[in-house]
Amino acid sequence: MRILIKSIKIIFFILGILFSVMILLAFTSRPFYAYFRLGQNPDKNASLHHPQQVVMFGGAGMPSEDNLMRLYHTAALARHFEIPVLLVHPKDSLCQAEMTRLLKQGGINNIRYMTSGSNTRSQAVELIADYPELAEEEIIVVTSPEHLRRTMKCLHKVGFNHVIGKAAYPATVDFDLSLKKQKLGGNEAIPSVESVKMRYTFFNYLKLEITCVREYLALGYYKIKGWI
Repeated sequence: MRILIKSIKIIFFILGILFSVMILLAFTSRPFYAYFRLGQNPDKNASLHHPQQVVMFGGAGMPSEDNLMRLYHTAALARHFEIPVLLVHPKDSLCQAEMTRLLKQGGINNIRYMTSGSNTRSQAVELIADYPELAEEEIIVVTSPEHLRRTMKCLHKVGFNHVIGKAAYPATVDFDLSLKKQKLGGNEAIPSVESVKMRYTFFNYLKLEITCVREYLALGYYKIKGWI
């Protein structure tokens, strides 16, 4: 019993340290840059002359923030280069229909699908099995920023030779978030929190820390499994 209690104390002590570190890091820009690095191509020298296909890796529901951002960037690339789209998404008739509808609303009509696989590794394996010609084509891969590094490494591992990634970053706001000169009312005895960092940035960075920790653990797992 004493050993169990001591072990629990040690676990809570370690968790307390980790939580304290996360709180401190959320006051810095490190979470943002860790997240930003995940959305960069592992091969910094990779470049394409004229891509022949946009391959979008999905996985979230519809509508969802992740899939809507990916579809937005996918449609923009397809229109810019005038190339077809290949949607990689687990088999789900509702999501597939909604994604297709949004792409067609954006003027994209040349759409193919790959619905096998349920994680990045299995999707990469199934993709090269179903579309082996893509291994030698120049393709752009679109996915969420936190998934891009893992997706690219999986594709390289199974034999895709000419691929570059495009992270579906959301746009940033460009307006004043301060509370000065605004009519707010309420209890005037309680001061308003003027700091944008305390109201938004701190909590956004906390969420980014969790996202990054999860993704770096996934990268480590994929590395141990020999998938990347």
